Amino acid sequence: MDSHETIVESKYRILFVVLLIACLSCIDMTNRLNIHAFTAPIVTALLLSWPTKYCSNTIRPFVQLVVGELFLGLCIVDCYCQEFFGTPITPQILRSLFLSNTRETCEFLSTFVGGYILLHWRITFLLILVIILPICLFCRWKISPIYSRKLKITGIIILLFCILAEVPTTFRYVQLFLQKQNIEKIEGLIFRHYHEEVPTPLHRIAFAYYASTQSSEILDRIKLSTFTTDIDSCSYTSPHIVLIIGESYNKHHSSLYGYHIPTTPLQQERKNRGELFPFSNAITPWNITSNVFLDIFSLWESGNDEKITAYPLFPILFRRAGYTVSFFSNQYLLKGFLKGATNQAGNFFLADSELSDSLFDYRNQRSSKYDMGIVEQFKNYKSERGYANYTLDIIHLIGQHFEYSMRYPHSKATFSEKDYSERTIDKEAKRIVMHYDNATKYNDEVLDSLLSLHENDNAVIIYLSDHGEEVYDELPVHGRLFQTPTKTQAKNEFEVPMWIWCSRKYQDNYPDIITCIHNSVNNPILTDNLPQILLFLAGIKCKWTDSKRNVLSPQYKSKPRIIGGRIDFDKL
Repeated sequence: MDSHETIVESKYRILFVVLLIACLSCIDMTNRLNIHAFTAPIVTALLLSWPTKYCSNTIRPFVQLVVGELFLGLCIVDCYCQEFFGTPITPQILRSLFLSNTRETCEFLSTFVGGYILLHWRITFLLILVIILPICLFCRWKISPIYSRKLKITGIIILLFCILAEVPTTFRYVQLFLQKQNIEKIEGLIFRHYHEEVPTPLHRIAFAYYASTQSSEILDRIKLSTFTTDIDSCSYTSPHIVLIIGESYNKHHSSLYGYHIPTTPLQQERKNRGELFPFSNAITPWNITSNVFLDIFSLWESGNDEKITAYPLFPILFRRAGYTVSFFSNQYLLKGFLKGATNQAGNFFLADSELSDSLFDYRNQRSSKYDMGIVEQFKNYKSERGYANYTLDIIHLIGQHFEYSMRYPHSKATFSEKDYSERTIDKEAKRIVMHYDNATKYNDEVLDSLLSLHENDNAVIIYLSDHGEEVYDELPVHGRLFQTPTKTQAKNEFEVPMWIWCSRKYQDNYPDIITCIHNSVNNPILTDNLPQILLFLAGIKCKWTDSKRNVLSPQYKSKPRIIGGRIDFDKL
């Protein structure tokens, strides 16, 4: 190999080593390490550096410098996010950058960027590489390559191993980019962690950009459909409607549905008094909260030919009819989400201020450690609002969301580990089940408090959970499994509690509706039908109302109940 070839080879190797070291510096130590944390950086560094060998002599060092410095800059941003925000680059961070104006950007830099960042060794190390790289690329140094046959064979074997290791993860990663305008499928793949399996800053920024642009396009179309819709008429059949959305509620841990431990005595008491009507056959289409919210807020339903973006969100119809609409959430605040898939896929519709202002007259501004705090917020709002002719109040609880021990005050604990002595699970699993059932019991008190606030009103209240949860029942796990649903998984994660409560005044005023409710409690329902129930209760007529899709209507016709985007629940 002549002197020129030696220099070309050495510069390529310098670039490869710098890119590899930068990649390895960005390993997110909060995640469990696996082989891909090392194979992905090797493949990424090779793919970025290797093509530069074949550039012309004139531009080669400049191309290598641009590739290297840009990648080092990306790595610095990624490490900065990990050090100061506790997360690598995400769609939210990228979107915040896109939405920031010059003044906001300058204020951010003056506030969050200073000499103290040098105290973080990864950032300091990467800054040193930024300085060293151009010196190494533009000097005439040459490193004589070692042409040992064994060394070359070893390098080739290592490289082939890395490439083969990355083939399946890369295939899954690419699936994220093939779901054109289908935010629900993107969310489903995200919850299977497809975006995290190829763990380099380059992959993270590519996914963040894609997810942000996709969700923005989808959001713009939903806003257009929502802003341009209207109603034909409204009979105001139900003056006061409340929708309560629970979280991670395994129906089979509710004594209202036959659970052997008394987790819902207050609901059972109201059922015995004839004011609460449990639905026995309700199924949620997803075990992902953000997907469920989009489905139950949109007038789109599974089986419709058009995309979900062509349909409006139901609260706008109530506001068009003259209802005062409020939204209280112990998870989703306008200023930002506590956690969830929307933090991965980008801008979710409830986080958009323009859309939120069109859907709701009022939203709560703060979350609460326990759901009873949300009840107090709602109680104060109801008192300050005073009398209103027609109201729709939507309340989203944190319910039994993991971690269960954090979802109830321990002074309210009713059950102990000895209540599960007959269960053939280990002590830790019993402790988790105990916390879940205590959270469910606390949720019973929260729901009863909300019902008590409306006992003297002409009100109807619908409760349902977004999805279920695994709690060491048939499967030896807790939480949710983001995979193709099986029959056992569908039972615990997709069957959900749902009931309708009617005040005494409401029952006296609308005996026909009570009859409809009573006659429909065993009808099979997919919860994306919810808007049709709400429109029926309010007496709203528009182009979207369909009695065949309203589970309370005698004309109701059950449709295939597709869960997880592709599985027919009733055929499992």
